[in-house]
Amino acid sequence: MLLSGMRESRGAAVRLRSMSARDLRLLVSFAYSGAVRARWRRLLGAARAAARYQSAACLALCERALGRGLSPARCLALLPAAEAAGLEALGRRARLYLLGHLPAAARSPAFASLPPALLAELLRSDALHLREELEAFAAARRWLAAHPEAAEVEARALLRGVRFGRMSTRELRRVRAAGLPPPLPPDLLARLLEEAAAAPPRGRRREPDGALVLPGGDGLSADLAAGRPARGVCWARAFCCGTGRVRTVEWGRLPALPGARFRHGAASPQGRALYVCGGQDFYGPANTLASTIRWDPGRGGWEEMAPLAQARSLFPLVALGGLLYALGGRSGDVALSSVEAYDPERDGWRPAPALPAPRFAHAAAESEGRLYLSGGCDGAGGYLASLLLYDPKQEKPGTLLSPMGEARAGHVMAALQGRLYVAGGLGDTGDLLSLEAYDPRTDSWARLAPLPSPHVGAAGAALQGELLVLGGYSHRTYALSHLVHAYCPGLDRWLCLGTLPRPRAEMPACVLELPAVQHADLLPSQQQSKPAG
Repeated sequence: MLLSGMRESRGAAVRLRSMSARDLRLLVSFAYSGAVRARWRRLLGAARAAARYQSAACLALCERALGRGLSPARCLALLPAAEAAGLEALGRRARLYLLGHLPAAARSPAFASLPPALLAELLRSDALHLREELEAFAAARRWLAAHPEAAEVEARALLRGVRFGRMSTRELRRVRAAGLPPPLPPDLLARLLEEAAAAPPRGRRREPDGALVLPGGDGLSADLAAGRPARGVCWARAFCCGTGRVRTVEWGRLPALPGARFRHGAASPQGRALYVCGGQDFYGPANTLASTIRWDPGRGGWEEMAPLAQARSLFPLVALGGLLYALGGRSGDVALSSVEAYDPERDGWRPAPALPAPRFAHAAAESEGRLYLSGGCDGAGGYLASLLLYDPKQEKPGTLLSPMGEARAGHVMAALQGRLYVAGGLGDTGDLLSLEAYDPRTDSWARLAPLPSPHVGAAGAALQGELLVLGGYSHRTYALSHLVHAYCPGLDRWLCLGTLPRPRAEMPACVLELPAVQHADLLPSQQQSKPAG
């Protein structure tokens, strides 16, 4: 503008009518420092300015920061700004968040500012995530109560998004008792309920943006000789809500593992191929595996890859910086502190710096480029409460952080919006239901809503902003679980999403790109499908 011969280059000053001085200061500061130092609302202004003046790097940085701190109130503030050109991705993210947090958004003072057309769109969506349909009616009613000037046509458009046909009798009684806020006509609700009763009930069906894949696992049996470790590989197509609180999962199947395997590691770098390594194929110390196999949808079946240098089980496999890390575990009856790194490009494992001490049955997760390990058992079989930051670039890579509130092993761990969540597992008192969240910025833990039922040796994953815990068993009863529970951080509550095709424990979960898995799916869409083994 100043040097290209444009009209502005001949003047003494350039007037920028669409940008404030503060936003210009942020853009100029970013140009020199590569950082944007601002609170959330100023970040929103910086994102608008970056989009308008085509600073792609600054926009990407602002979008990451804005997306990390989403809340119902912030989403409601973000939506009007996201209508601007260049911020469509933020708008989609805010809509997705509201689909998962509508009950919390309805309690926000800013909920009344939500445009009625957008609220109607959310209520109509199959992807609206609710404990029960009554929550959709409560949100529509709250908006109407805040807008007594709303016309009957507008109210009808909102309430037709509520699926009265999938409500239980208890919910319908509560709807009739609440009624509609004045001045809407009292018979409007009765007419809508009659319409819903005359039409076939419609459930809700959420299709995740990634494929949640579960390879192998253990069927657990009191008679070990009759145990049947699994070869099947299933993935979740959709989460469906029927009448009342009836929920099911649509499962599909991928090619079965070449051999049965449990207590193994699985990871998917960039979500394009699935790597499975280690574990056990039966219950004896000599049944620990070192083999590594890969399923690449572009190649068809499973391929044998370079084996681990050390056979190991009860360990996590985590992708970090283009490599896969197998961290600790157990070989036979011996706890390991060794770590191996796998390079998918070279198909080879190499030693990585060891953990400070042996541990197995622990959990690990990558968050914002850092690798964390939690809990597990030490070499003597005692339960650990420690949280370890592992940096493979350091000669002594382990840094101990604030410990968890409870020592645990056989638990799940996942990263969501910059925090680490650990849930379930086994401790000194037996089955643990507790859920804890770690904030790296303050090096502190918070205790959250506990699991509804035990999940020892369960699979865990982060999917669409939720922590999923799948299967496992109860140490107290030794009964397998077939339940799939999801924790929503924004609502601090657990929901049961349905069941596994068959009860399983001691298996990992990971998320792959959806198109690749859909292409290789071999099963019809049936919740009753049974994987091999």
